[in-house]
Amino acid sequence: MELNIKELLDFFGDRQDFQKGDANAVIAMLGEELNASIYKHFRNNNVEILPNSVGPGINKGKRLDRWIVDKKNNKLLQCEIKNWAATAIGGRHLKSDASDEEIKKVVEYYWDRELRDRLSKNAGHPNGVSKVLLKMKPPKEYKTLKRKPLLIYWMPISLDKKGVNPLSTLLIKNIYRQMDPEFSKLEIFSASLYLRKLYRKGRGGKFIDLDMSHLKRRMKILNRLQNK
Repeated sequence: MELNIKELLDFFGDRQDFQKGDANAVIAMLGEELNASIYKHFRNNNVEILPNSVGPGINKGKRLDRWIVDKKNNKLLQCEIKNWAATAIGGRHLKSDASDEEIKKVVEYYWDRELRDRLSKNAGHPNGVSKVLLKMKPPKEYKTLKRKPLLIYWMPISLDKKGVNPLSTLLIKNIYRQMDPEFSKLEIFSASLYLRKLYRKGRGGKFIDLDMSHLKRRMKILNRLQNK
């Protein structure tokens, strides 16, 4: 499915011509599929997004959003996906043609906020974000792969000093110094920063081709509901 990069960036990051609740409704329809599919595109479609649920193997306990298989590197990524956007959570607005300096300021704002509110020993662990560091029970056919945590955000967030790199690696000990973490490193991916990178380079034109079977099915349902 081809999606308009500029429209995605403007709708979730700056769009003013929508009504209250529009962003949340669209996010609910896209779900985590949009962000996971953008990550897959970032990896040159060399990873596989599994339909399996991501849990600890018991009825109770925290759950995550997606398993992503990286066979080339013999890894199984357990992913937590946050669809948070400026238009949905009252965050910082950022136009699709924002300057590097504007992007950097917004990236720093979000990173400082996450460090303060969700990725710190004072935030309480596990919370809605740090739960990605809990080991989940892998599907049987992938239990031999090395598990790695991956946190996918829509919003522009990065550890890169210039604020433009969509993928960052965080040492867990730099956050939770007093705990024995299940993992030593956490990868953080920003879907919107990757789209900005594509948009600036003009790669693939104005559109991004994503494998989004759930969205296609929902669009067909909406089309059937219309009075044509």
